[in-house]
Amino acid sequence: MHGIIFFYIQKFADEATSGKTTWLKLRETVTATNSRYLPNEVYPDTDAIQLLQEIADTCGEPLPELIERFGEFLAPHLIKVAGQLIDPCWQTLDLIENTESIIHTMVRSANPGAEPPVLETVRHSPNELHLVYTSGRQLCLLAKGVTRGLARHYNETVMIEETSCMHKGDPFCCFIIQDESNETHSTKSPLSETIAFDPRSGDSLSPQITNWHSNPSDSSGTPETIDIFSIKSVIGSGGMGRVYRGYDRSLDRDIAIKVMHPSRAKDDVSRKRFLRESKTTASINHPSIVTIYQIGEHDNLPYIAMQYVDGPNLSEYRTQSGGVIPVSEAVRIGREISEGLAAAHQKNLVHRDIKPDNILLEGPQHHVQIIDFGLAHETGNEESRLTVNNAVIGTPAYMSPERIGTDEVDAKSDLFGLGVILYEMISGKLPFDGKSMVSILAAISRGKPTAIDTVVPGMPKDLAALVMQLLSNDRAERPADANSVVEQLRVIEKQGT
Repeated sequence: MHGIIFFYIQKFADEATSGKTTWLKLRETVTATNSRYLPNEVYPDTDAIQLLQEIADTCGEPLPELIERFGEFLAPHLIKVAGQLIDPCWQTLDLIENTESIIHTMVRSANPGAEPPVLETVRHSPNELHLVYTSGRQLCLLAKGVTRGLARHYNETVMIEETSCMHKGDPFCCFIIQDESNETHSTKSPLSETIAFDPRSGDSLSPQITNWHSNPSDSSGTPETIDIFSIKSVIGSGGMGRVYRGYDRSLDRDIAIKVMHPSRAKDDVSRKRFLRESKTTASINHPSIVTIYQIGEHDNLPYIAMQYVDGPNLSEYRTQSGGVIPVSEAVRIGREISEGLAAAHQKNLVHRDIKPDNILLEGPQHHVQIIDFGLAHETGNEESRLTVNNAVIGTPAYMSPERIGTDEVDAKSDLFGLGVILYEMISGKLPFDGKSMVSILAAISRGKPTAIDTVVPGMPKDLAALVMQLLSNDRAERPADANSVVEQLRVIEKQGT
């Protein structure tokens, strides 16, 4: 275990035991050969557990309860230590969502042999996050305590439900964490997903570097300019950096500018992924795919200048429509998505994360704009599979079965995501649902959704058949390609749905 934990065990011991024992006596109870624990070294896990056990015995408290209490004590101290990597706009769920990348930067990069816990998250909404935790140490109680400590630091109230646990024989622990505060704090704004960017994937500016290109008197840290573009406001922050609404004076138009986080820019894998996203999107010229105007660097930070889309994403629009979109409009939206995918697939580019948040509806006609090709890769190009520790990246409800497993992901994975979107637009329900990330993935793997014409009686039979074909567990049973889906949807449109 990293020495920084031992450093804070010492501080915790001084507070918890209230003078009933000394750190020296506690340290003498362990079998370490070291005479002291240094914050920058690594020591046996058993030492940490034995120290905590001695504190628990001194306090007359069960060890599990004390470990969780230590986690609550530890949280604000870890925030201080990681301060340069934490966006001042974040709250509890935002920080948990980004913990894995912070650990990678602080621990793995400095000590490649270190084995910190693996934390995978999915943000279901601004106030709900699902967390998968796995570690040989099985310190899920510490993770729960840290979560509560983070919430206390941010003056929030969280509910934690553990749906699976390694101590019960499960391969990992899964937590559902809900922010139950009176006010929901989130880095997401209504416009935060109206450009090629998914803010739920985390990361943004740190306190140390909020003055990039900015007026020092501007406490928000918003730069006045990026390259030749003036900046109006922050749109959102997420997995690779921050996104601004800018203005291009030369062409008199608003644009969206995505700037890479400085700490991410130092990481070769992250930098490649950021540039690959922009080049991938820029290579496709189609009215249903967001347009990239310029790719460049400013103060050694890569940026993407792209089309600013005025309109909601499909998820927001469906909510505004009462949860269900009229069949005729759903077919039109599905056809425009298919046309954009066909253009991408023609260049052997697979989006891999087709979901409502990545579908923008522009203007009064709600014309489709597909965004966020950050997960896209060229078919057959192994170098483009830039994931961390083989992590599953994406939103579970819209993942194809092959994305969950080990099969090669191809264009038919995008067709599956389209099938989920069509099903949800027309019925108001997801074909594969569950209370946790694990249960959703299990439902997709089983591949037995309720027939959509059972949920929506009277809908066109050809449309119902197409939706269920798109959702086939066996991708060989899905339509041949996106062009085939376009043609089928055009026929259904002409039939006057």
